Amino acid sequence: MSDATTVVKSLIAAFNSNDLAKVVSHFAGDAVYHNIPVEPVSGTQAIRQVIQGFMGMAAQIDWQLLNIAQSGDNVVLTERVDRFLIKGKWIALPVMGTFEVNGGKIAAWRDYFDMNQFQSQLPA
Repeated sequence: MSDATTVVKSLIAAFNSNDLAKVVSHFAGDAVYHNIPVEPVSGTQAIRQVIQGFMGMAAQIDWQLLNIAQSGDNVVLTERVDRFLIKGKWIALPVMGTFEVNGGKIAAWRDYFDMNQFQSQLPA
């Protein structure tokens, strides 16, 4: 397993342990996170705020990694089902992610998903 793939798998493990500090530690200081279709954010403070928003809604997180592939030395592609336990109900969201890893840190992360699919599962 390459260093870039190891970093991405470690990030997923940090989400699954619901450890915000550990999640944020995976990012370079000037990293860009684009949770498509939402506007992108850059820098660890902005990334922390966005991630804290959706992690804070969930009592538990269970990201299931279905497939992972690496292109070149630093681009990792993931196919996942991101699951969140919100108000006693599991929400499952299919996601495709692209991670650019440099020097052991994530420099860019883009996730592609259907926002309506997420919102339609939220409990009232």
